[in-house]
Order: sequence, then structure tokens, then C-alpha cells
Amino acid sequence: MKPKQILILGMIFGVLAMGILLKTWVRFAGERENSSQRTGAALANFDSAKVERILVSRGAETEPVELARENGVWKVKSLWNAPANSEKVDKLIGQLILARGELRGTGKELFKDFGIDDTDSFSIKCLGTGDVPLLDLRVGAKKDGAGGSFIRKSGSADVYRVEGDLPESLGIFMDLETAKPSGDFWVDLRLFNLDPEKVTKIQIYLAKGTEQNMVAGLVREVDPKDPAQSTWKFLRQEMRLPLDSDKVVKFIATMNSVRAEKVVAPDGTKYGLEKPVWQLIVTENNAKQILKSGTKSAEGDCYYVKSSADGSVFSLKSSFFDDLNVDDTHFVKEVALPGFAKVPPKESGTGLPDGPAQTS
Repeated sequence: MKPKQILILGMIFGVLAMGILLKTWVRFAGERENSSQRTGAALANFDSAKVERILVSRGAETEPVELARENGVWKVKSLWNAPANSEKVDKLIGQLILARGELRGTGKELFKDFGIDDTDSFSIKCLGTGDVPLLDLRVGAKKDGAGGSFIRKSGSADVYRVEGDLPESLGIFMDLETAKPSGDFWVDLRLFNLDPEKVTKIQIYLAKGTEQNMVAGLVREVDPKDPAQSTWKFLRQEMRLPLDSDKVVKFIATMNSVRAEKVVAPDGTKYGLEKPVWQLIVTENNAKQILKSGTKSAEGDCYYVKSSADGSVFSLKSSFFDDLNVDDTHFVKEVALPGFAKVPPKESGTGLPDGPAQTS
């Protein structure tokens, strides 16, 4: 091998060696940084699976937001037992378990400086079976910049600084000096949580007098020769136009993506749910979920809908309701006739009547 080739190869090996050393150093630095973040006093010592109730409040005069796990499902007990967003609950529990505190001061005379006395601070209580206390913390109403919070255990005079925005995990995004916890933050506003592979039937009914007329009906038929293959068909025999299966899949995605505006009292009036004028029925694994609605609200900006999944009643913005209010023509495949441009089917809804809702 010529000396010039040896020199070039040596330079290449040198560059590779420097790259390996640099990668090792970066990994080591990252591990040191992660290790340093894990140092400090652990503020919680419990198994997340043992948490059955969480109480979030501020001061003695604030009614606590109560979250409770029932049969493995989190509920917002303080808001008519509405379904809770499990991701938010899990995030809070995980943040508390991983929190490491850096001692910043000791003594009740310092509480005002951190906004962490019992009257100003936010309270987080985690309870196990039989209301056994697992954790009782106070989160200060004053931040340490954008990346830290002050925290102390109930009954203790030690104040710690922890990484992360705990007030934000409690749904507090406004001025901490005046903010109060709200149950609305914790409600799961999804109307559907469907597995597209398991949905076998979709039906939409519109009331006309005392009758319920099906305006959209779709069923998935499995190929008897190949059970892994299936095709969507119209339920109504009069629908002879070709169906676009991709549009069905997109509609299922739409159902999963629609979010209600808020949960409302289930025993309220003027929802129009005693005699619903519209129903969406989805069959998944032989189980049916029904979403019912009255007519548009008197204000004209929403519909009230009720899910059979847990009986909760939600207000749904009119624009989101329109995404669900379709008929069979919504799923017709676009066709192009010879000599003509491709003409899509109409995208109009089912013609749900407007007007004030009926009193329920």
C-alpha cells in the first residue's frame, strides 16, 4: 500500500475514533444531567396503582375537585361523575412520584415568600383504599421562573423547589395569585374512543314525527373466503351508488377527534333529550354506543348530546355537530363520467331542524 493511501486511511480512522469518543462523552454528559435531575429529596413514596382518590383545592373556602377511580376508570366526582381524562391524571401522579426537591428554606415565617401557606397554596391529596393518606402536598402560588415550582408536605416547614410546572398539571394557567382549581380541566371531552378495526356498523337516525328514519346506514361485511378482508356496504337497499370505504374510515376518525365544549348537569332542562331528534349508533365488537341530540340550542351555538357510554351530557359546538350530522351521500365514491370532470357527492347534512330545544 502506498504511503499516501496509508495516510488517508489513518486520517479516516482518526476521524472515526474522535466521533466515537464524542458520542461517548455526550452520552456520559446526558447521564450525568439526568442523574443530577434525580437528586434531591423524594417528596412522594407510593405506588401509582394504589391511588383511588385525588383531591385538588386551594384554601379552606374552595370546594375541592375530586377525582376517583371506579372499576379502573377515573371519574370527576365533583362534576356529576363525568369521565376524567386519564392521561392528565396519570401525568399528575407520575410527576408527583418522580419529583425531587431542593431545599430552599425552613420555617413558617418564609411561607408568604413562596405563597405556600395553607390559605394561599394549592393542595394535592392522594388517597388509597379506605381513604388511607398516600400524599398531602402544598404547591406554592409563586413560581421560580418558568421551569420550577415550590412545594412542601402538609405539616412540614420545609420548602422545596422542584422542576416542572405543577400548577399547569393542575389546570392552572392564569395568574396563580387568583386562580382556583376547576373540575372542567379534568373532564374527558371525547364522545367516542373507537378502534376502527372493530367498528362493524354505523347508523344515523333523524326523527320525523314519532318515527325514527335512518338517513345513514353502513355495515362492514367480512369476506367468507378471507376473514381478514372486509368491505363496507350501505344498509339501505335503495343506495345503489358505489361506497368509498376510505370515507368511512375518515368518518370514524372524525368521531374520535370531535371534542365536546363542556359537561353539563345531567338533570338540566331545555336539552331536548327526552325526545331526541337525532341519534348516532355505532356498533363495536357487538356493543352499541348511542349518541343522542335534541334540536339546536336557543342561543343557536350548540347542541346538547348524551352518550350511552356513561350517561354524561355535553354541550357540543354546532360546527362539530355538523361533522357528525351526515347522510349516506357523504360516503358515496366520487365518480368521473366519460367526457366529464369528476363530480363529488353533496356534503350536506341530514337536515336536522333548528330552533329551541325541547324541555326535558
